[in-house]
Order: sequence, then C-alpha cells, then structure tokens
Amino acid sequence: MKIVIVGAGVAGLVCGRTLLRAGHEVAVLEASDGVGGRVRSDVVDGFVLERGFQVLFTAYPVVRRQVDYKRLALRIFEPGAIICQAGRRHVLSDPLRDPKALWPSLRTGIVSPLDKARTALLGAELVSKPVDAIMDGPDETIEAFVRRRGFSDRYVENFVRPFFAGIFLDRSLQTSAKAFQFDFKMLSEGDTAVPARGNGAISEQLAEELNMHGCIRLNTRVAELARDADGRYNGASLTTGEVVFGDAVVVATPAPEAARLTGKSTLEGQTSTVNLYYAGTARLYEGKKLVLHANRDPFVNNAVLVTNIAPEQAPPGQHLLSATILGVPDLSDDELYARGLADLRRMFAGDKKALAALSTYRPLAVYRIPYAQFAQPPGVYERLPSNDTGEPGLFFAGEFTAASSFNAAMRSGEKAAARILETAVR
Repeated sequence: MKIVIVGAGVAGLVCGRTLLRAGHEVAVLEASDGVGGRVRSDVVDGFVLERGFQVLFTAYPVVRRQVDYKRLALRIFEPGAIICQAGRRHVLSDPLRDPKALWPSLRTGIVSPLDKARTALLGAELVSKPVDAIMDGPDETIEAFVRRRGFSDRYVENFVRPFFAGIFLDRSLQTSAKAFQFDFKMLSEGDTAVPARGNGAISEQLAEELNMHGCIRLNTRVAELARDADGRYNGASLTTGEVVFGDAVVVATPAPEAARLTGKSTLEGQTSTVNLYYAGTARLYEGKKLVLHANRDPFVNNAVLVTNIAPEQAPPGQHLLSATILGVPDLSDDELYARGLADLRRMFAGDKKALAALSTYRPLAVYRIPYAQFAQPPGVYERLPSNDTGEPGLFFAGEFTAASSFNAAMRSGEKAAARILETAVR
C-alpha cells in the first residue's frame, strides 16, 4: 500500500516512519525547505535559533518511545524559575531536585510557604494519577483550578501566570486545566531539556529513515487533494500540476491548512507569539533557570539565557538570549528589539552587573508565529477531530487531533498510522 502524507511536521514524520517500518510505501510532501514544521532550528552567525521558544519535557511518554534521547545530547534546565518583580529577582525551585536552591527558595517571599506545600502536594498527586484519569471528567480553566486548589493570589500572579503563559501562550489562564495538569505531571516526573543542537535535531532524527528511502519531498506544495471516481481519496495535486497518487492520504498540517485541503471544520482560535533573539558578550545571569516577568503589563513574558543551558548553541565567547512575547504586536523588527531590551532592563532593574551585561547584547533574529498553538479552552479535547475522518482514504495526523505539544503531535502520528494499518488488514 502507498500512503501520501501532506506535511513533514513531527506528526507526519512519526506517521510516515511507522508506516514505512510496517512495509508500506510512503510519500511525504512538505511545502517548506525542511522537515519539522515549527520544530526546526536555524543557524544564524553560528547561533542555533528555534522557530519559537520550545522545551522538551523528558517525561513525555510518546516522545520517549519515538526518540533516542542519548543521540540528542539533552541539556537540562534547573527546576523552578527566577521571578523578576519590582526590581528584585526571586529564586523559586524544588529543593529536593535542586539542592543548591534550597536557601534562596526558602528565603523568597514571592510565594508563601503554604503555596510551596500545596505545589509539592499537587505534584505528588499528579505523579500518581494516570494520564487518562487527568483527561477524563469535567474541565475548567487553569485559573479556576488553581484557585479551587487553594493557591493564593500572590502565587497565581507571580508564578502560575507567567510560567504557564510561557507554555500555553495564554497569560489569562483561560486554557484547559487538563492541559495544565498534564504538563504539571510531566514537570514533576522528569526534566525540562533542549537538545544540544536545538529542537530541530528531534525532527531530523524522526526523518532519517524516511530520507534514507527517498520518501520526503521538500518544496512541494499541495494545491488540493485527489479522489478517484468512487470518491475515495487517492492522492494530492501539487501546485506544479503533478498528482502524487496513493491508496490513502494523511493530512498532517496545522489545523487551518487541514481545513482548507479537506473542507472539514477543524478548530477555531489560536495563540500567537514572537520570539526575539539577542547575542551578547557577557553572561546576563548565572544558573540554568527560566526567567519570568511578574511585573504588571509585561512586554516580555519570559526569557532564558540559552547558552547557560546549551553553550553549544553559540560561538565561543558569545551568549544567546531568547525572549518570548505573547501575541504578535504590530511593530517593526527594530521596534520589537528595542521594546524587548527595554523590558529586559525592567526585569533586571537594580542589578548593575546584569544591566551592564545587557548593554553588550545586539539583535540577532525575530520570529513572528501567528499560529503557534491552537486555542485550548476548557472542553476543547472533546471537540477535537478524529484521526479517521470518516471519508474513505482520508486521515488526519497533527496536534489539532490531540493537544498542542511534542507528545500529542507524535501520538497523533502514531494513531493515524494505526488506523491506516487496521484498514489495510481488512
């Protein structure tokens, strides 16, 4: 059997590799010049840049199944975060996993001791809770969930809001509490990491076998899907006029493109982001933690000195700073860089050494990502499209069938391949 897969993001790659290993012919059609979709890394002036700041939770069950972590040479973040507020920096961490942060974490008044105890209790509870149990049952917003669990306003505003906005790109905390609980569980069970060569190494690894068999065609844009005389989907018509035929078609694109190609409703709503990169010659701060902005009306939601975690991602003697903006402001590149630096100075106000370091940083790259994730409000997971569209020969693979994460995208690729293999046996 031959399967045509539209899109070489991680879902399409996992789907294609699974089908190839099962003995089927696969043609993966990718419109861009590389694999991975948003999970790509660029090299600019010797710096490794992600197309939007993303991290890997090593506890992701499907990623662990699909990817060889040893080959990625993972670089690990320290637990917790540095919280910037009112001209001070506060270290918040898990002393059991980060012993050197014990005293700073105990000293900080950014959250209360009761909130710290509730955090530990929630982590322990979620570690023992199966993922299916988290995803079953009624849903609510993150804000409603954390307040129902008794967390204080101070904890919500100073930690939960900026930290989980960095994950879900939603500072309002109106995202599903199921997504929050799943990610909290992953954070509690494993490490937060980036591959030494960038997240693009994940996609490259998934694509290796497919490339060895000549299955992936880059710079190949699909105009529309093809059907046979009986209405069964049997290929894809390219913008060049060529038609790539197969016995089944998998649409593994972002939701808007999947809707365009199939005419089927997928999901409405999205979160957007801008990722700013700066290069500097002085270390901005010590340690391998994420930096959160807890002041009111932040422009930069979170930042990280990437080279503290993965020094390989910059030339020797250089430092790489990533800053995440929520939404896509209508500003020029120069305006984005200037406002980003101004807000970083606000985050490190009062720290003369950090401010002196910031003066060495220059703009490096800006990534505008209007469709970074699909919106995930409460109840969204019950409305997601199935991998099996119900149309003969047509399947979906993509995070919009599961959730917005590395893990969910790969799981969707697995499920789409499984459905195709089931139909092949009949």
